[in-house]
Amino acid sequence: MEEFKKALAIVATLVVVVIVGAFVWTLLEDVGPPRPVTVKVTLVNKCELTDEVFMVKVMPYGATATFHNKVAVVEAMSNQRVKLVANSKYHDFHFEGEEDTAARSITLTAHCDSSARFESTAKSMRKAFD
Repeated sequence: MEEFKKALAIVATLVVVVIVGAFVWTLLEDVGPPRPVTVKVTLVNKCELTDEVFMVKVMPYGATATFHNKVAVVEAMSNQRVKLVANSKYHDFHFEGEEDTAARSITLTAHCDSSARFESTAKSMRKAFD
C-alpha cells in the first residue's frame, strides 16, 4: 500500500510539473520582440447590415482587409491590435467596433443595437446609399 501511495504521489507531481511547464511555455511565447503574424479574423455580424460594410484595420495606421465569407486575412505584428471598422469604400458610413491583439486567429463581433450608436451608424449608412 505504501508503494502505491508513493507511485501516486510521483504521478501527481509529474502531472503538476507538466501543467506548470505548459503554462510557463505559453507565457514565454509572448515574450520577446514583436514578430510578423498572419491574422485570420472571423466576423460575427449582429447588425442588420451586410458583412461588406465592415473591414479590419491594423491599428493605428496599418493594413486593412475586407471580409469574404465572414473571414478577413491581414498581416500585422504580434504587438499590434486589429480593429473592426467601416469599409473605406463607404465614405459616409462610420463604424468603430471591437479590437483585439493580433494573433493567428481572432473573432470580432459587430454589435448594432437600439442605442444611439446604432442610430448614428444606420443614419450614416442610409446617407451613403442616397
